[in-house]
Amino acid sequence: MAAEKNNIAASSGEGNGYEMKLGLGTIAMLISATGMGLVPLFSRWATRVDMFDGTQGLAGSDSIGALMACGRMGMGVIFFIILMFATHKVATFKKLKLTPAIALGGLMIGMSLACYVTSTLMTTVANAVLFIYIGPVVCVLLARIFRKEPISLLQGICLIAVFIGMLFGNSLLGFGVGGQAFGFDFNLATSTPEFPMKGVGDIFGFLSGLFYGASMFFNGYRKDADTTARGVWNFIFATIGAVVIVILMNVYGMAAGAENWITSVQFTPFNWVGALLLWIVCGPIALGFLLVAGRNLPAADYGTIAYWEVPVAIFIGLFVFGEALTINTIIGAILIVGGGAVPSIKGMIAGRKQKQEEEVRETLSANLEAEAEKEGLK
Repeated sequence: MAAEKNNIAASSGEGNGYEMKLGLGTIAMLISATGMGLVPLFSRWATRVDMFDGTQGLAGSDSIGALMACGRMGMGVIFFIILMFATHKVATFKKLKLTPAIALGGLMIGMSLACYVTSTLMTTVANAVLFIYIGPVVCVLLARIFRKEPISLLQGICLIAVFIGMLFGNSLLGFGVGGQAFGFDFNLATSTPEFPMKGVGDIFGFLSGLFYGASMFFNGYRKDADTTARGVWNFIFATIGAVVIVILMNVYGMAAGAENWITSVQFTPFNWVGALLLWIVCGPIALGFLLVAGRNLPAADYGTIAYWEVPVAIFIGLFVFGEALTINTIIGAILIVGGGAVPSIKGMIAGRKQKQEEEVRETLSANLEAEAEKEGLK
């Protein structure tokens, strides 16, 4: 997810004399974002009785999606521990002070993924992915409230665009909504033939966006921390966060007498293949390329390409699971991706302009020094 990407981008590749390989970084970021975007595919593969038919139910209880998130985050812990030993960062990890921001950043992203995976099983992929991308709005608002960070005009416009995009994407606003040519209706459909618990799935999607934004907010602190050392702590607490969601779902199930919330697993070998792919492709593989991208791309480029995850997920919903792609969903996706990417693109352009200006100044300075040396020799 982008919160993980922002965390790695903040402390990789810049300001250490390393010469970035932009081509390699771009390819790596596309691979990583694609891996993240495949979460709905592998989550349904792992948990559905029939991967392509949601009406046949899940190979377990309704809390099984959150359980899958525990596995994915656990693989992240293993990956970063291996990386820590491979890069001789054990001493760095021991020296890193564990602060509330680091712990909460990990905890929130774990809770976010647990809610997101659960959402992909109960509602459409488009709904799930568009709900989670209200995260940047939540992050900016939290930064405004608690860090008193100003919101520029461009940021304000983009935040409004993301919010309106969320309304379009979830058919709360748009063409044909409320029986009108163009209208609004804030009554989400709570059930459809394929998604009998669609309303609950939308709520989990919304929660995933809230937790995602909170994670981005907390990851805005301690940018000085080493990527690998911080990654170990982040994923330890992310695993705890996912476990918390599983526990809460079980507690609710036992208190309300809703057995469908109490964790049970009836996986076939086919389901286990999907689970392993979710844990590995969306875990070590996506994270590995994420680190490569973080080392070879400026943060603005990095953040812009990260939004490739959204069209990948929507493509899966459309072509793999045959979910309808309406004009409202398309408008919503454009507004959300555009609202999130425009500030990054602006930063990317400004960064490249600054780099060009620095190169011009360095060239001019070198030429002046050369001219001075020539004059001194005369």
